[in-house]
Amino acid sequence: MTASTALTTSTTTKPGLLQSARFYITFRCNSLCGYCNVWQDDKFKGYEELTLERARQILDEMYALGVRYVDFTGGEPVLHPHIDGIVQYAKSLGMTVEITSNGIRFAKHIDAIVPYVDTMNVSLDTLRPDRYREIRGVPTLDRALDVIRRIAATGSGNLKLICVVTRENRDEVEDLLRFAHENRITIYFSGMFEYFDEQDTVRDTNRTARKLKLIEQNGKPLVGGPLQRADRMGESEATGEGIADQLLGLLYQPFALINLHFRKYMETLDPTAPTDCFANKRILTVGPDGRLVLPCYHAFDNSLEWDRSLTELVQDEEFLRVRDEEVGHRSECRSCTVFPYIGLSFSYRFDKIFLYQALSEEIAKIKTRFANPLHPSLDLPFDRLHRSYVDLERFIDQELPALRPPLASDHLYRFDVTPSGIRTEFLAGEMSLAELLSDHARGDCWGIQRSPHTWMRLVYRDLTPFLRSLAEEGLLPESDYHAAVASLYEVQLAWWNSYLRRYYRGGETLGTSESDAVLARFLERTAAVVPDSPQSTRIRQVLLHAGCVLGLPPETLAPLAVHSPFPESALIVKHLLLIATEEDLPKYAELLPVAAAEPLRRAAGTVGTRHNQPAEQDQGDSELTRLLLHEDELDQTTAARLLESLATLVADPHRVDALTDALLAHELRDPHLLRTRGAALRIRRGSTTTTSL
Repeated sequence: MTASTALTTSTTTKPGLLQSARFYITFRCNSLCGYCNVWQDDKFKGYEELTLERARQILDEMYALGVRYVDFTGGEPVLHPHIDGIVQYAKSLGMTVEITSNGIRFAKHIDAIVPYVDTMNVSLDTLRPDRYREIRGVPTLDRALDVIRRIAATGSGNLKLICVVTRENRDEVEDLLRFAHENRITIYFSGMFEYFDEQDTVRDTNRTARKLKLIEQNGKPLVGGPLQRADRMGESEATGEGIADQLLGLLYQPFALINLHFRKYMETLDPTAPTDCFANKRILTVGPDGRLVLPCYHAFDNSLEWDRSLTELVQDEEFLRVRDEEVGHRSECRSCTVFPYIGLSFSYRFDKIFLYQALSEEIAKIKTRFANPLHPSLDLPFDRLHRSYVDLERFIDQELPALRPPLASDHLYRFDVTPSGIRTEFLAGEMSLAELLSDHARGDCWGIQRSPHTWMRLVYRDLTPFLRSLAEEGLLPESDYHAAVASLYEVQLAWWNSYLRRYYRGGETLGTSESDAVLARFLERTAAVVPDSPQSTRIRQVLLHAGCVLGLPPETLAPLAVHSPFPESALIVKHLLLIATEEDLPKYAELLPVAAAEPLRRAAGTVGTRHNQPAEQDQGDSELTRLLLHEDELDQTTAARLLESLATLVADPHRVDALTDALLAHELRDPHLLRTRGAALRIRRGSTTTTSL
């Protein structure tokens, strides 16, 4: 059956879909920034602001709706008289809390806010008083710098500076980075969001957002307007020439934060296509009086008053109409790069921009958690790292296939059902229905099985923290810990190169010997210095994961063998069934827990087979069980319908792990079928040289 190529949308707001919120707690601001429209436009004036009691009520309703992350912004948030209590209440609910301030009047709020937020953003675009006044319209640089230094002195570790880099201040990037080094503060260098004017220039204050809007009264986009993005991109690119490359050069610099995904999004924008914006699709947009701001803060000319519960409001006919018909489809939407809305969409499309997002997140985690605290003692090869990154970027951009959009708005990627399995455009070979369901179970790309970020996540969550604890306990020489941290960027690049070239379409003819050698040396060095301790078992598990997934020789992985159960062993076995040679399967089995390794032995014929036995799962859904047991009956429509029903199965987040474990266990019950699906990968691997430890 041929599926429709139209991107379908839901006529309701599904439970758990809205997990984030941007809470514009006030529209008032004490700066007059040229690139901001809040102070320039009458539509932001005169709004009543929530009392503490009402703000707590709306936070309760957000939480009940599924929101677990809230970003307090504005305007200037600390102008709200109850901001301290509002932030503290959000944190008490268990939310991840972020707040952004210009710092001008923040000094008296440091003790009341900073300990209760996960990220404390302060805007800082210049260190020159005259330029600060030109950019922000007020002579208050000294106040902002004083607040920054005082927050840094608290040792909270959650402070981040946000610097919008334009033609007006690009000559100060080095000075701002030096300031960050001196104060040991992360600074995020960002290009300017474009929504109603050129991308990288301060806006003319006489050209307000209201005057620039090209919207008909009923909210439909006008066609052919003079300010459509297609007419402005040339000018925008010309004025911003060199800034993107300048910022990329800071990718590995200590305390500098660069978003590769925002850069790549800007490079690949299609001005003729709708924007994949998640304002009020996954990010609830709330105004100062509690109303839902539609279609988003930057362009809103519609809203729903908070006269009913949020659970009711997000099912309102007008909310759904704006969400589905206007968000991303208006003429000015096609000119928009507002990262807080656009950026979240990257987690829900498994494409090249998501890969860059994962790369960025990993670099940020490595830098902020491990490398920055050791600065300046680490000697990092910046030039070599930059060249290696550029090579990886070239591979992703040029060798990986261009992807078609998915067939439904809540699908993470495009897939096609074939008589023998499911094909996607990224992965070489075929996948099963169980893997398709598992990939979609968490609702975003961070749970996808065959993505290179899965192992690097273990590196920054488990392996490196355990190495640090060993060093702190005197069980590991500090020099060995420093050497491990200094190698993490290179290890990340090597891992991505080796993984993508083994498992993704486009890497068939490209060798991995150099990147394999980098990883093999890291595994060998790390294993050699780790002493016997409770932490060492987890370290070996993470190292073994990398070696097995890349198919490094089993004989040389023997020192890393782990026979006690651990969470990732089933996923390791799946990768081995896809790429390992027949003769190596029992050798790899000896490295892993006995129960987990059984599919390897069955595939090699060393133990009996158990095909077509019922899957061991209790998910309370007979359709799911039936389809898993009859994949040969699957067609495109049935697969799409099952994905549609998946949201109901995993509405309770506590059930997701059990479901994904059951789906992976189902796949491993027929290792021979997995072998068939990995045949192309083994042929590819046979044409390359495998590196020993």
